[in-house]
Amino acid sequence: MASGLFFDPLTLLRVAPLVTSTASIVIAGDSHVFLSALVSLKQQRAKVNEVVPRYFEAFFWSALPSIFITYGVSITFGLVNSYSRFHAASWNWYAAGSALAFAHFAFVPKIMWKVKDAIDAKEDPNGGGVNAIQGWLDVHHVRTALVDIPAWACFLVATVKALKSI
Repeated sequence: MASGLFFDPLTLLRVAPLVTSTASIVIAGDSHVFLSALVSLKQQRAKVNEVVPRYFEAFFWSALPSIFITYGVSITFGLVNSYSRFHAASWNWYAAGSALAFAHFAFVPKIMWKVKDAIDAKEDPNGGGVNAIQGWLDVHHVRTALVDIPAWACFLVATVKALKSI
């Protein structure tokens, strides 16, 4: 009884996919900012090529747990909300958001080679690291536009509809 006064677990359940998909969008935006900055340094291309392989390797491996956590929670709680079918107007939005969040991982076969290229690039002025990062960004932008932002939008609509019914 006291928990309902300060904290409503049902509201948390309804909002959780929106919060975690928002975190996913923030991570995607940060990735764009950090890596696009390297690619945009045209006058410093030789220096960037020297540091890109180790920078991207550290960047990639440190970001991976956040990706799995945010998408995992979004998918899981989106499915829990959709299977509960508590409100006819929102359960299908949760299901769509979960499907789109899961579709993020459908890009793994395409992006894994870009990751390998960036990490395996030679650490020298003509090493190709900048081109590898640009290849990763190209896939990243498409994935963000096709699945990440639409997943967030579905969770937003689902949350608004669900909270209206509580």
